[in-house]
Amino acid sequence: PEEQLQKLLAAKSVNEGFFMLRQFYLGQLDLAIHGEVPPTDAAGLQALVDQLRPKLSLIENPPGCNMLRSFGHLMNQYSAAYYGYLWAEVLSADMFATKFEKDPFSVEAGMAYRKQVL
Repeated sequence: PEEQLQKLLAAKSVNEGFFMLRQFYLGQLDLAIHGEVPPTDAAGLQALVDQLRPKLSLIENPPGCNMLRSFGHLMNQYSAAYYGYLWAEVLSADMFATKFEKDPFSVEAGMAYRKQVL
């Protein structure tokens, strides 16, 4: 029904802010781990997570919970570059707003994107 559809559409971005805060938290965590004075042991990593998570994501960290134990991105692929995910969001939003928002199917804008970006 139309009323239900409108409610779903109105709620589609309800957690977007928390997602962005989480990405910001993970980027800052990555920079701290790969920075000039990284934690030197498991207790230091736990203290870092316990400090940064509530401060940046606005969600308390449960006692003893450390998502670094299962978050391989930070240790084997990104090496202080996880914040790039948020930059990609910014760049893609800017590109859409300036080149494609008026006409997402513009051949001219699409060819410019193909030649200048891809």
